[in-house]
Amino acid sequence: RSEISDEDALLRKVDMGLLDAALVYQPIYGPGLQVEQLMEEKLIRVRRVQRPEPYIYIDWGEAFRRQHDAALPDCARSTLSFNLGPLALQFILDHGGSGYFRTRVVQAYLDKGVFERVPQAPEFTYPTYLVYPRKRDSEALQQAIAVLRGLIAADSSDWSQRWDPLV
Repeated sequence: RSEISDEDALLRKVDMGLLDAALVYQPIYGPGLQVEQLMEEKLIRVRRVQRPEPYIYIDWGEAFRRQHDAALPDCARSTLSFNLGPLALQFILDHGGSGYFRTRVVQAYLDKGVFERVPQAPEFTYPTYLVYPRKRDSEALQQAIAVLRGLIAADSSDWSQRWDPLV
């Protein structure tokens, strides 16, 4: 079973034994929790080639907000914002605009010329962490983690949002 939620809720469920592991972008370190960085992505600003406006703020968490607002104070209070990347991506595909997305998610759109990178836009790091309890380690969990590590190492996964006919 997989579950999408905010990091605090996911980590609380891992701590309570309701989830075996969680993938998060801003881990909370605690006694008994194993925290492992799986990968580091970049958040890059892309825009729809045919309709590059408006700028849309996508909430990638508190650390991103601090860095974003420091680097781009004129974009700190965007009139449009989303707290879910896939929803923002679909909005920009449908209506145009620009925003920050994980490189792996938008790469297919960049390759096809649907999106282009915004010149001289700052980039932000966006690491992904695996968190699981040390005491509840199991063979099944280690097998799942090995598969996950293998997929990331092979970089064979297309992370773009394939519901769109443009790609």
